Amino acid sequence: QPAALPPFVRVERSLSLGLSPQVDTRVVRVTPPGSAVVLEVPLIPGESVATPDVRMQGGKALVSMGPQVSEISWHSILDQTTSLVLRAPEAMAWTEIWRLDASPIWHVEVQGIPVVHRPAEASPRLREWHPWPGEGVTIAIVRPAAVPGPTLTVDQAVLETTPGLRARDTTLTLEMRTSRGGQHALTLPEGAELQSVSINGRIQPIRQEQRVVTLPLVPGTQTVALSWREKIPMGMALASPDIALGVPSVNLETRIAMPADRWTLFAGGARLGPAVLFWPLLVVVALAAVALGRLRLTPLGARHWFLLGVGLTQVPLYVGAIVAGWLLALGWRKERGVTLGDGGFDLLQVLLALWTLLALHGLFAAIQHGLLGLPDMQIAGNGSTAALLRWYHDRAGATLPRTWVVSVPLLVYRLAMLGWALWIAWAVLWWLRWGWACFSEGGRWRRLRVGWRWRRPVAPGAGASAEPATPRP
Repeated sequence: QPAALPPFVRVERSLSLGLSPQVDTRVVRVTPPGSAVVLEVPLIPGESVATPDVRMQGGKALVSMGPQVSEISWHSILDQTTSLVLRAPEAMAWTEIWRLDASPIWHVEVQGIPVVHRPAEASPRLREWHPWPGEGVTIAIVRPAAVPGPTLTVDQAVLETTPGLRARDTTLTLEMRTSRGGQHALTLPEGAELQSVSINGRIQPIRQEQRVVTLPLVPGTQTVALSWREKIPMGMALASPDIALGVPSVNLETRIAMPADRWTLFAGGARLGPAVLFWPLLVVVALAAVALGRLRLTPLGARHWFLLGVGLTQVPLYVGAIVAGWLLALGWRKERGVTLGDGGFDLLQVLLALWTLLALHGLFAAIQHGLLGLPDMQIAGNGSTAALLRWYHDRAGATLPRTWVVSVPLLVYRLAMLGWALWIAWAVLWWLRWGWACFSEGGRWRRLRVGWRWRRPVAPGAGASAEPATPRP
């Protein structure tokens, strides 16, 4: 009869290095059950067993397993240390497995036997050893020093300003991310009166101390919104508020809502922002006026073409093309119209009459838009319109960059268009007299001969010659 195998177990130690180093130990029976197991398992230096049912004596855990017990385990706390030494006894009735899971807050260097290769899906931070008797591993534990740098980051900032007749309201929205709680101070513009402060949508009872507003921040991400008012009347030049965040920021967007009674002339302050395209368009109009003024078809000089073009910039481009083409067509009619055939001449007269109606309608629409509508300054860029100007800075310093706008009251635009309307009314009367002379050059209409004319048939015997009627042109 074969003899019974002596009891044999496997000791598994799982070390976890986090904020508090810990170790979990499992004693697993390898041989078949049926006999009791009594062991003295050495503890790791600095290990304190936290499980109440496990006894310790002389730096060893006293393990007692009944005949039918297949596993026993306990949890322990490790002392904070810079080095751990794991060593398998020379002669023992068990084998050991060591596992180490180190948190990223620790830097670990290992000396001794190599680790056991683990499957690819296992955690990359988990190391495992299967030592033989007498082998060991020395683990050096170092906590890396913190890298110097800011603990507060402004991920996004939106500055919205709404100017009024006697004051302007401003709202600053910040997306802030901090790794440490604390207080952060912002500096508002001179003369600003704080209206409200909200953090993550909740109004906070925060007051300003002169120009400084102190924000209570907690670790993590939060949205902070500040609103204040400045008693700055609307003037010709307007600049965004001077604000000191105290830390660099990214993704800064500045918005200025222009009042409806202002005429925006210029805007600037950032490379990505609104552009007033009316001024380049005016240069193109001036060049076209010089070119058209050199033509001899019309009596208009360069200054007349330029004044006409300035007013027509407020209507669609095709309206200006109709008016300019009408004047040039009248000039061509005077110079070359008499050389056309009868059909072409009459067709040209009809087209000129219709063209005159279209041109007069276009001039009336330009006058109506100038006196009753809003100026079209061709403002574009970064989603900007005449009512809302938007600038964008990818990076900004501790003090937010300032943007600016130059505008005048809308009454100035109305007066300018009124002067243009009076000039165009006088000019149209002059052009119509000149146009009628061009239209009448060489006659206003030519009689067309359509079809054939037939002679009346002569009755037989009524005359000397009774020939059949023949057509004649």
